Parts: sequence; C-alpha cells; structure tokens
Amino acid sequence: MVDFMTWEEENGHTFKKKKLKYIVSTPITDGPHETPELLDEGIPFLSAESVKNGILDFNYKRGYISLSDHKLFCKKVRPQKNDIFIVKSGATTGNCGIVTTDEEFSIWSPLALIRCDNISVLQKFIYYYSLCYSFTHQVEQSWSYGTQQNIGMGVLGNLYVTLPSSNEQQSIVDYLDKECAQIDSIAADLEKQIALLQQYKKSLITETVTKGLDKSVPMKDSGVEWIGKIPEHWDVEPIKYRVTFHNGDRGENYPSKSELQSEGIPFINAGHLEGDGLNMDNMDYISEEKYRIMGGVKLRPGDILYCLRGSVGKNAIVDMNQGTVASSLVAIRSVRILAEYLYYCLNSHIEEVQRYLWDNGTAQPNLSADNLGKYKFCIPPVEEQKAIVKYLNNICSQIDNLVIGKKKQLSTIQQHKKSLIYEYVTGKKRVKEVR
Repeated sequence: MVDFMTWEEENGHTFKKKKLKYIVSTPITDGPHETPELLDEGIPFLSAESVKNGILDFNYKRGYISLSDHKLFCKKVRPQKNDIFIVKSGATTGNCGIVTTDEEFSIWSPLALIRCDNISVLQKFIYYYSLCYSFTHQVEQSWSYGTQQNIGMGVLGNLYVTLPSSNEQQSIVDYLDKECAQIDSIAADLEKQIALLQQYKKSLITETVTKGLDKSVPMKDSGVEWIGKIPEHWDVEPIKYRVTFHNGDRGENYPSKSELQSEGIPFINAGHLEGDGLNMDNMDYISEEKYRIMGGVKLRPGDILYCLRGSVGKNAIVDMNQGTVASSLVAIRSVRILAEYLYYCLNSHIEEVQRYLWDNGTAQPNLSADNLGKYKFCIPPVEEQKAIVKYLNNICSQIDNLVIGKKKQLSTIQQHKKSLIYEYVTGKKRVKEVR
C-alpha cells in the first residue's frame, strides 16, 4: 500500500511492518453468535453500539444477561481490562474501543477481540494504531458487503501495523496518553456545553408548548401528570384525532439493497434522520418506476417522519413532493393541527415521557403507530400555534447556531487528535527522548 511504502522510505528500518495475527497473544475472535435473553439486571452485555469515542462505553450496553449465559459466552471470549474490540459488522465497522474497567461483562458477535502479550508488543500502542488512518484505511479497503458491511477474522488478522522497538512503543504511548488526555478534556468540555444547549432547547420547547407565550392567562389542571397546568382555553388530546399515519410499503415491492441508487426518488430510513432534519448527503434513492409501483406513503411537504424501531423518537419534518420511507419509519400528516407546532411537541419532554410509557420493545426499542396515536399534547387555538411556531423558530435557530459552532470546534480538536496519533504511531514524528 502506498501509505506504508511512503512510511518505509521515510523511516528506514526503525519501524517494522507486521500482520496482526503474528503479534496477538490470543487468536482474533468475535463474540458468541447466540442471542441471549436480555434482563433488567445482571451481567452487562455489550455490542457494536457500545464502541464510542475509542472506549467500550457501558452507557450504551445492549442490556444485561444472566450469570449462566455470561459463563457460557466467556468460553469463547472473556473480556478483560485493556482488551481492544473492533466492530466487525454493521454501519460502524472498523471502529475500535479499549476496555477501561475490571468489571465483568460479555460481548456479542459484532465485536472482535484484539489482545497482545504487552511485552514485545504493547497493547496500548496497538490501541493507538487502531485509531489512526493507516489502520482504518486498511479496514475500509478490506471489508465486504452482504446486507451490511463486514470484515472476517482472517481478514482482520492480515491487516498490518508498524512497530518500533518496545522501548519506543512505551515512549510513544506515554506521550500520547498525556497529549490525548488534554485533548479529551477539552473535547469533554465542548460536549458538555453542547449537551447543555440541547437540554435548554428542549426545556424551552416544553415550556412553550405546555404554558404558551402569555404568562398572564388563567391556568387549569390538564388532567395529565406529565403536562401539569395549561392555559384555561387550551385542550389536551391524543394526536390520533388531529393527524393521519402513513407507513411505507412493507410488502413484496419493498426495495432490495440492489435496487437502491445514487439518484432518483428519496427512500428515507432512520439513519437519514439527523439532528433537526434529514441528512441528504448519504440519502438512498429508488427509480421512478420502483416508486410508482410501491404502495405506502408518498411524501408531501409538512409530513413528519417518526422512527418506530431502534432509534425510537427520532423525527424530522420534510419539505419534498416525492419520496417514501423504510419500514422503521411512519409519516405523520397533520389534519387539524399545524405541522410545525406538532413537530415542536414531538421534540419536547412531553414526547419523551410518553415514548418510554408506550415503548413495547425488548432487545430493540419498538413502538406501534397505534401507540404513537395515543400521545397526548396540548392543543391551543390555531393563531396561538402560529405564534408559538414563529417564536420557537427564532429562539431555536439561535441555539442551533451556537451548537453548530461548538460542534465545529469539537470536530477540529478531534481531527487534531487523529493527526497527532497518526504522526507518532507511524514514525512521521518521533518522541524527543528516543530520537
């Protein structure tokens, strides 16, 4: 590969190129493929979604499993502190995380273990190498596609890393630990600021869609615990009396992966719902002929897309005259309520409370359109709905601009971290004491 040839020309024989399978102390293997029963308590059970920001984050665990299932799963892989796990299938294939705890837990099949002897090859050095471009580029060049991207154990074992002496590995690890800790501290502060801004935005929306803009009007008990008091002239109703629900085609005409195109009619899935709208950069499309023969919803401007499975609650309001949705989404079409006002209701704490109330999922969160129709929201007169929308559009756009600025800062510092790691683990820069 050109990247390694350039590296070797610049660094001579100081670093050596080796395949992963020759430096691991335990054969690279994935987690068990059996699906366990998930419990409310027990042994933490982690999968691909737990790999966040270079670690295995237990806040994103799949759930808990029994001690007996844990013991059974540990016969294949028993995780331990400083183990590296790489996502080997799905949308996040290639993401790596290191274990930072001594806590007992089990992993599932989308994760693969990389464990070195920590003598001739330092585990932490391999961890840093797994985060750099040289490694992730190899993964991207090596994965295959079925229903989703994936990479096998044999392919992982044939990926290359470049290794200096063990002494230099330690110097690089010490240096990167120090520098990355400072970067991570700044990033964590930015993430906290973003979270606080987003929390303030949701609280502001909730206050406005339940109390209105005029704080002097008489109030009454809404009769709903999580709504509290509302203006006396407002009503509270389930949204099924104000909207219609429209599914995508779930029958034989549902598009296969081979029928998706780079242009045409938008075919929207839950992954396209990002932030406060649709991410058109990675949109899937279908042909006009496919769109014509498909049943289900044909989108209109003002339709609200709401995720019923997986990332339940994600939503976006659309402004398109053509398009349809995947089976995980439902289109909500306003009839007796302003779409923009309903959109704000669906992005309030009131929605969040009811989502958890009606969620009927187990391993994967799941909501039916019938239960979504039972969501209760405050219904002010139309003119007040318009005033609320105008007010929230103005205030929320200011908050969104602040968030965008913070996210740009976060992206810049994260890119700096990646560049720093790349330069030192490939020898393009050297730690002073080992030059």
